[in-house]
Amino acid sequence: MLISQLVMKADDRDITRYFRKKLGFKVRTVILLCDKRTGRHKGCAYVELAKLEDIPRSLEASGKVPDFQRFPILIKASETDKNAPVADSNARVEAQKVYIGNIDQNVTQSQLYAIFSQFGQLERVLLQVDIATGMSKGFAFLTYHDPKDSNLAIVTMSGQILAAKAM
Repeated sequence: MLISQLVMKADDRDITRYFRKKLGFKVRTVILLCDKRTGRHKGCAYVELAKLEDIPRSLEASGKVPDFQRFPILIKASETDKNAPVADSNARVEAQKVYIGNIDQNVTQSQLYAIFSQFGQLERVLLQVDIATGMSKGFAFLTYHDPKDSNLAIVTMSGQILAAKAM
């Protein structure tokens, strides 16, 4: 699940404790999305629960105030089912997705495609855009056909400069 609107002082222990003690769910992992330059989290985290059947119940906590902050958090189910193996051997399994952050507002989706397609077959590039302004939000998601290509892109491009900003 994706948890957002976290206060900056929140850490993975706060989130784990909230889900375990207040909501009664066993948490497998908590991954805070962090800024590479500052090392501070961006107010979002991925939470993996031990049981998939707990997810619908945990979504009910969205909009509620946890004990470690004063305003509500938002909880959204992630789309992990898209990455699960498919029983049909002829069906394609979706490969790893890559998150790119700190993108300059002038960088276009086609430019990202041109840069990142050199690492392998890119299936999709989704530059996130503000609906009201049409301006880039500064991050994008890439989907590669082969997970090895996505890992190569991550290792090679992490921290590289694009339009005077480190990705």
